[in-house]
Amino acid sequence: MPPETSPSSFALRPSSIRIRLLLASTVVQVVLLSMLLANSVRLMNNALSASLETTIGQTASMLHAMATAYGEQGRLDGLEDVLGELLADADEGLLYVRIRDARGHLLVSAGMPGLEQVPEPDEQRHRFFETLLADDLVHVRRQLLLPRNQVGVLQFGVSVSVLAAAREAIMQQGLAIAIAEILLTFVLLSSLGYLLTRNLRLLLEGSRAIANGFLAHRVESRGKDELAVIANHFNLMAEALQNRIAELQDTAVRLRASEERHALALRGSNDGLWDWDIDADDVYYSERFCQILGVQPGTLSNRPEDMLAYLHPYERDAYRQRLVEHLKGDSNHFIMELRVRLPDGAYRWVLMRGVADRDENLHAYRMAGSLGDIDLRKRAEQQLVHDALHDGLTGLPNRAMFIEHANRALAQRRRGDLTQIAILAINLERFSLVNDSYGHLVGDELLRRIGAHIAALMRDGDVCARVGGDQFAVLLNGVESSIDALRICEQLVALPAFAPDDDGQQLHPRCRVGVAISDNEREDAESLLRDADNALHKARRSERGPIEFFHTEMHAAAVRALQVEAELRKALTQGGLQVWYQPIVELANLRTTSFEALVRWPHPTLGLLSPGEFIPLAEALDLIHDIGTLVLERVCADLREWAGRLPADAPLRVSVNLSARQLARPDLAAELLAAIDRVGVARERIRFEVTESVLAHPDGPAIDHLHALRAAGLDILIDDFGTGYSTLSYLHTMPCNQVKLDGSFVRSLPYDQRLRAIVRHSIELAHDLGMTVVAECIEDEAQLEILRAMGCDFGQGYLFSRPLDRDATFNRLHNPAPERR
Repeated sequence: MPPETSPSSFALRPSSIRIRLLLASTVVQVVLLSMLLANSVRLMNNALSASLETTIGQTASMLHAMATAYGEQGRLDGLEDVLGELLADADEGLLYVRIRDARGHLLVSAGMPGLEQVPEPDEQRHRFFETLLADDLVHVRRQLLLPRNQVGVLQFGVSVSVLAAAREAIMQQGLAIAIAEILLTFVLLSSLGYLLTRNLRLLLEGSRAIANGFLAHRVESRGKDELAVIANHFNLMAEALQNRIAELQDTAVRLRASEERHALALRGSNDGLWDWDIDADDVYYSERFCQILGVQPGTLSNRPEDMLAYLHPYERDAYRQRLVEHLKGDSNHFIMELRVRLPDGAYRWVLMRGVADRDENLHAYRMAGSLGDIDLRKRAEQQLVHDALHDGLTGLPNRAMFIEHANRALAQRRRGDLTQIAILAINLERFSLVNDSYGHLVGDELLRRIGAHIAALMRDGDVCARVGGDQFAVLLNGVESSIDALRICEQLVALPAFAPDDDGQQLHPRCRVGVAISDNEREDAESLLRDADNALHKARRSERGPIEFFHTEMHAAAVRALQVEAELRKALTQGGLQVWYQPIVELANLRTTSFEALVRWPHPTLGLLSPGEFIPLAEALDLIHDIGTLVLERVCADLREWAGRLPADAPLRVSVNLSARQLARPDLAAELLAAIDRVGVARERIRFEVTESVLAHPDGPAIDHLHALRAAGLDILIDDFGTGYSTLSYLHTMPCNQVKLDGSFVRSLPYDQRLRAIVRHSIELAHDLGMTVVAECIEDEAQLEILRAMGCDFGQGYLFSRPLDRDATFNRLHNPAPERR
């Protein structure tokens, strides 16, 4: 049994309930009263500070008004006398006033004559409490507007002694009340603590004995009051605790042995453990688990959802889905290979396993498992797969992987992707001669260089592979036509030079390419690659060039496009392009009023090419401005020549088209005007047509060019009106004189009533805006009569005349009688 302790010594120990109750309550009272007192002081200070600031503001306003009034009358000495009388015997409120000019000369001095050196102002202390700690006299300085707009200084002092005395009295009374309340609380709680603790001595002594290991100790029970009941329950608890501890000691011995075996097994498996209390949403991670993740043990969050931050972004959804499936009971075990992010940003492959415990309702309430490091094994597997699907020399995909990529591309096309794919078979010429002359090491280096060259030219989604000794294959994903494939092939055949040794001698390797483009007849990659090889064999025997298409008609189309591209530059520089003119007639009397200039290309072998064949190509090659400038210069030259050979009233006005790419040039307007002036033709004879799509960007450079041309005296026409962007919202702001209705409207006028209404209102709108209207593509009398009835001004089309060459146009001007076809 433990030794007895006297009640007095027990009650006066610092750890007793009485002492702690007293200390806690006293601290609470002191804290609460301190906060109350501090808040009261703060409120009082705020109120007194506000009062002081109000007094200062009113005083400053009054002095400023007096100084302004006396200053305007030039009687600052009178102001000094008035203030001197007011402040002669003042000991509270306003005590002194000083006014100085901008140079520091004293103009007014009233009150406190002994104050020779005026102190610095106190306005930087914004709180009244700081002001009282500093001085009972507050100094204020303000700027003052003196006569003749001079800026002077007004400084005055205000006494706050009464406010300071009131604050001190309030502080003393509050402190006295707080001390009295603390003492009263201390006395009451001391009495209450004594009454409570004297009856708990026996229970506390018994608790101490149990805590010291004396489990056989029992508390003496006296009487039948509440203390006796508590003592009986304490004795029962002590007996049960004694029996339970004996059982726990036996269990601990067996558990220690089991833990040693389990720890040894874990060290052997080198896995980390995790244990998730699902109902409490708390998870435990072992030390090894943290080591695998590369973090310090104990730093992982115990929230299960925070584990997602360590997973690879591509695997988070799959991890969450499998975990939910296992918790629902859809799988017996949770097992998944995934990547975890290390602190340095790298990823490590791990194997996570787990299984859930369930209650009688199959509800998962706990789940535990392990985390294993499989990074080395996984990377070895990836390397094996890579080696099986890639060429060991160049690192490019091999034939098997290339066929797989091509089959996927074909499957994508069968699912609705309308873009074609192309397979290129590439063979190095005379590669065996390199091996025989320089050895296989040089040949291998040449293959690596060629593979890198081909891979560097690939677009996103393309695949390059080495399918044989000196043969490569390329999968082009998404080619619009054979022209796209042909352009890439031309880049591929331009192989870089290769120096096999240090003697400066270089090899210039060459290659041949066979091209097969997908169609509905070939549905597998092997067939496409076979056709590409057949085209390659044909290319190796061909003398025309190193590239051969499997389909001869596609090859011919691609060659023609390249031929047109090459000869277009030649025609542009050597005068192969011509300007033709189509008349524009006045619908009321069918008289020719002007012409539209159209470019034509009489090709020496392909015949007369329509603009649709070479104008888009000129746009793509950035030649459209050169063609536009050529047309403008030809038109100006023809007009100058015709003006000297035709009557003065001949309709010598020609419209020249401007493309959107031309209008993007920063100095287009100046270039066009310079070209007109250089030929010497009158500016009003030239008109420019722009498509409606140009007006879709009213804030761009195109509108500025049009305004400049309009200001120079040239008319502007909107071509293809009604087929592009809606221009109704800003049509009235455009510098345009005329709109041209697109031919798609004119052709359907006799058959479409609703279209007639649209065209009629469009004509009325143009007329309301002060513009005239030209209808294009008028081909029959019915269209002509409808447009006349609608009030259309002008028209052009095959009904009046087809586009005419230079000589035919001159003859039409010379004989102005209207012609119809």
